[in-house]
This record gives sequence, structure tokens and C-alpha cells, in this order.
Amino acid sequence: MRIVALSDQHGFLPDVPPCDLLIVAGDVCPDRFGPFMAVHDPYQQQAWFDRTVRPWLAATPATHKLLTWGNHDWCGQMCSFRSDTPAHARSTDLQILVDEGTSVSSAGGAGREMSVWATPWSNPFMRWAFMKRPSDLERVYAAIPDSIDVLVSHQPPYGYGDSTFNLDSRRVEHVGSRELLVAIERVRPRVVICGHVHGGFGRYEHQGIPIYNVSVVDESYRLVNAPTVIDLPDVCSLVDGRVFRISCCSLILNASKDCRRIYGHPNRR
Repeated sequence: MRIVALSDQHGFLPDVPPCDLLIVAGDVCPDRFGPFMAVHDPYQQQAWFDRTVRPWLAATPATHKLLTWGNHDWCGQMCSFRSDTPAHARSTDLQILVDEGTSVSSAGGAGREMSVWATPWSNPFMRWAFMKRPSDLERVYAAIPDSIDVLVSHQPPYGYGDSTFNLDSRRVEHVGSRELLVAIERVRPRVVICGHVHGGFGRYEHQGIPIYNVSVVDESYRLVNAPTVIDLPDVCSLVDGRVFRISCCSLILNASKDCRRIYGHPNRR
């Protein structure tokens, strides 16, 4: 299965190459509309999503399209997207996941379905959407079922794609979630997809589990990275009727620069 993943668009709608599954890992929306911030008028952000993101998603050459929110996506926390949830969406043309899972069929219908779980939360900083204390996140992440194939989190796990420069201490620090890392060790997904920390873009690995930070912008909110392409082999049924996982996956970083900017934003994570 070919997965294309991206996060931290902040209003950018880049070209997406053909794929079986498109994953958007949060911060899809701009949070400033003229003089107004989305926190004060989330319905304006929701209207932007409906008139801009939905047509972009509909035009992308992906069989399945899954999205979770991020800390800039106030509309996801304060407005209703009930019809897009896995329980109510008619298909995986678009499903929006908030601490829940769904399944998508493998390429060509061969093999078993692939399970995806997505969570939008981040550790608290400043005043943003979808934030919980680590003690609360421990309970949230404990609900992730074992043996999920693809785990999507807006924030990265501690130590992987989470390095940022602290202006107060003048040091580079890890800001990812320790609780998420514990959940990854328990669940052991085939791949983890995250974002949030723009400068953490790239591929990492923890206990043999690939972790991809798929942010498309840098810390100055410039579009610098193309969507990440991940080729994840389908699961095959083998000896004695047991299902064996293929753990390897390959990464292609497309260096195309022909993405278009929709909105600009101040320098915030």
C-alpha cells in the first residue's frame, strides 16, 4: 500500500501524488482570517475548511483519505464534523478521526484491511486547541488498541522528530510525548505518522518501528517539504493460516517545490 502523509499545512494545499491512502496529521487550517483568530471564530475556520480543503481532498488522486486535527484546528474542537466520523461517513473518501480508528482496504483488494488510529492531542503550551496534560494523555493513549497498523498522532513521541530550540534556556530540547512513546511500545504499529514540530521533519526508528514526522512547513511557516510517500507492504496470510506482518517500509521524499500557498501565518508551532 502506498501512503502519502503530510501535516502542518497551515493553509498550504500541496499537490499530492497518486496513492492508496492519504493521511493528514493535523494543523491543516490557517488560524488567522484578517484581523481575527480562529479561536475567537472557529466557524469561520470551519467555513474555510468546507470551501477549500474539501475540494482539495476530493481532487487528490488517493483511494482513501483520513484526517485528524492539530492544535491550530480550532474548528475541529469547537464545531461539529459528525458526518465525517467513521461511524457516520459513507466511505473512506474522507474520514476525520479523533481518538478513534478505521480500516481501509489494501491496494487492489488483496490481503486483509489495514487499521488506522488517529489522535489530535499535544502537550500543553500557550493557548491552543486539542491540548491535554500528560497525565490525561496517558489515559487517552491507553485506549489505542493493540496491533494497529498505522498510528497517527499530531504530536510526535518523545525523542523522535520532536527537537526544538527553547528561546528561554537557549538549548535544543525534546518536546514530544513520553506517554505516546509508551503507547507505541505497547501497540507496536507498523508505522507511526506525526508532525507538530516543524523542524523535526524526517524518518526515525524506535525499537524497529518507523516514525515519520511529515510536517511540510519549517519553523518560519514556509512550505519547504513535499508530502512524504511511504510504501507499506500489504499483509499476507502464510503458514498454517496465520497472518504474518511484513515490517519493512520504504520512504520517498519528493523534492518538488510546485506547491501553492493559500494563507500565511505568524511564527508559531
